[in-house]
Amino acid sequence: MIPSLAEALRWQQDLMASHQWWRLLTGNFTHTNTYHLGMNLAGLWVICHLFQAKVKPLASAIVILSIAIGVGLLFTDTNIYYGLSGVLHGLFAMYAYQEIAAGKRSSWFLLAGLAIKLTAENSGLVSISTAELINARVSTESHLIGSITGLAIALLAPKILKLRKL
Repeated sequence: MIPSLAEALRWQQDLMASHQWWRLLTGNFTHTNTYHLGMNLAGLWVICHLFQAKVKPLASAIVILSIAIGVGLLFTDTNIYYGLSGVLHGLFAMYAYQEIAAGKRSSWFLLAGLAIKLTAENSGLVSISTAELINARVSTESHLIGSITGLAIALLAPKILKLRKL
């Protein structure tokens, strides 16, 4: 039996132990069903539209976030992970902070809302009904890892770009 493409690419901890390291990256691009894919694509569209994302920095951020989430999940109890939601949280955090750094103070509300969401979903204060729709557990760990990584990118990218110009 040939496994489905999603099964061959999903993030799966026990298979990475057998040197299937591509899953660190590709797991973020697999989805459990069309609802899951549609929700993630809609989220990506909203983020790109809201923050007027440029293609090249967006692509770089997606790759960095995907790898960071893939590695970060190795330190959790997660065995299988599908989806782009961790990357979406990271992009949202990164762009919101970049707006703050550019002087748009109202974006503090975006980061505050993200912090409240992360706190609620990681403390068990909110029941996550999305799990039924996507036929999978919502990976709140990936949301947290993505958000922290997105902030780190926003904080470090200007410093790295400044060093490259020297």
